[in-house]
Amino acid sequence: MIEEVMMERIYKTTIRTVAEVMASSFTDDPMHEVILEGLSRKDELLAAHSVIHTAHALRSGQLRLLDGNPGAFLIGQDSLDENRWNNLRLVSMIYLRTFLVLGMRDIRKIISNYKRAGNVVSFSWQEEFVSGRFFRIKIVAIDESMRGKGAFRRLVTPVLDYADKEKIPVVLETHNYDNVGLYEHFGFDLVKTIKSGETPIEQYCMIRNPVAETAAC
Repeated sequence: MIEEVMMERIYKTTIRTVAEVMASSFTDDPMHEVILEGLSRKDELLAAHSVIHTAHALRSGQLRLLDGNPGAFLIGQDSLDENRWNNLRLVSMIYLRTFLVLGMRDIRKIISNYKRAGNVVSFSWQEEFVSGRFFRIKIVAIDESMRGKGAFRRLVTPVLDYADKEKIPVVLETHNYDNVGLYEHFGFDLVKTIKSGETPIEQYCMIRNPVAETAAC
């Protein structure tokens, strides 16, 4: 019983910390700036969404902490493990929480924001380039106190090693152009940019193909 209580506390603490780091990282994300623009309770909504995303990632095995530290994490998944029902449940929870947090005025505003940004959001773009299994990196976030200490490399490298071993590409999308150069440093190529006249925001679609093992001499 004591062990169950302790595990529950650890579980809740992990979710809370990861969600806080996630919300902080989303604050400067161009896409989230557009979606949350003009909302009176945007901080509360972002915090609520982050908790939902974190709990979903933890339950579905997508959350990878750096050495067990929730202050730095990667959320991602092999396409073999993709579950459409789980994804639908996540989207439903996001919509429900949005309606519970926001008033009617903000509901109308966020719907307008989503319509404006929706033309530059695609999670199926990789079908143009990948005809099979792949690994998708969804979120990488690091607490400010842990940045500049190699945390990003230590989070991403195990995923790349896994993809190389399985001989599958790694895909990701970002709306922050500053991230493009960062991922290019790890072997990713920018293969597609999604644009729309409705918004200055663009989606940058990147792929890293598996690297063949070098034969030993």
